[in-house]
Amino acid sequence: MDATNNLSDDFKIGSGGSGTIYKAELANGETVAVKKISAKDDFLLNKSFIREVKTLGRTRHRHLVKLIGYCGNNVNKGAAWNLLIYEYMENGSVSDWLHGKPAKGSKVKRSLDWETRFRIAVGLAQGVEYLHHDCVPKIIHRDIKSSNILLDSKMEAHLGDFGLAKAIFENYDSRTESNSLFAGSYGYMAPEYGYSLHATEKSDVYSMGIVLMELVSGKTPTDETFGADMDMVRWVEMHLDLHGAVREEVIDPELKPLLPAEEFAAFQVLEVALQCTKTTPQERPSSRKVCDLLLHVFNNRRAQFDKMNLDQYKFK
Repeated sequence: MDATNNLSDDFKIGSGGSGTIYKAELANGETVAVKKISAKDDFLLNKSFIREVKTLGRTRHRHLVKLIGYCGNNVNKGAAWNLLIYEYMENGSVSDWLHGKPAKGSKVKRSLDWETRFRIAVGLAQGVEYLHHDCVPKIIHRDIKSSNILLDSKMEAHLGDFGLAKAIFENYDSRTESNSLFAGSYGYMAPEYGYSLHATEKSDVYSMGIVLMELVSGKTPTDETFGADMDMVRWVEMHLDLHGAVREEVIDPELKPLLPAEEFAAFQVLEVALQCTKTTPQERPSSRKVCDLLLHVFNNRRAQFDKMNLDQYKFK
C-alpha cells in the first residue's frame, strides 16, 4: 500500500472485468503488479479472486503469469477489497502491441515483428497445454484473448487473468455443471458456448485459434472490415482459399515485407488456427496437438520452406 500510495490512480496501469491493476515498486527494489478485486456486495468478483488464488497458486510454468501472493481487507465493509500480487510484466499485453495507441511520449505505434509474434503463439500454446494436460486436476482458462497474454522484458508470453478459470476433475460431466456463469469475451468464445454455457478444453482451443489469427492478421476478432455477415474465422478461411495478392491481405500490413520463408510460416500458423476454430468441438485438435504443430512449424520453418520450393521445382 505504501508503494502505490494506497492504490492511487497515479499507479494504475490497467483495468478489466475482474479488477484494476497497479504497478508497485517495493522497498527491496522488486517491481510487482497488484490487482485489486472489489469484494463489496459482489459475490462473483469475490469468487473470481478465489479462483485465481486456487488455480495460479498451484501452477508453475514459464508461460503463465506467476502469482506471488495475495491479501484482503474485509474489516471495513464500506471499503472491502482483495489484492492479488503478480510478477510485473514490463511490456504490457499482446493487445496493447497489436491494437493499442503509441506509448506515452511517443508518436510511433509499437509493433511486433513476425519472429516475436511466432514466439508468442508458441508460448501461448505451451501454457495452455500445461493447463490442460499437466495440471491435476486440469484447468480450463475460459477467457483466452490477446489482452490476457502479457509480455515480460524479453517479450516472452505469459497467460494471465485466471478469474474465470475452472478446475476439471476426471469424473467431471459438463451436463451436471452447476455454474452457469457466462464466461469469456465476445469474438473469442467458441460457438457451442453460446447455447450450452459449458466450457471445455476445446473451448480454450477455439479461443487460442482466434488469437493465432489475430497475431498474423493484426485485426481484432470483431474488426468492422469483416462486415455484418462475416466473422474472423470465415474471413481467414475465405482468404486462404484465394491466390496471389488477395490471399496476402490476410497478413498484417505492418509485417510486410516478409521474407518468403516467414510468409510461408505465417500461412501455416493460419492453417493451424483454422483447425482450432472448427465449428464442431470434436474436430478441433487438443492443445497438446496444437503445441506440437506450432513447434514443428517454428523449429523447421526454414527447412520446410526450402523443401516446398524443391518439391515445386521437381514437379515442373
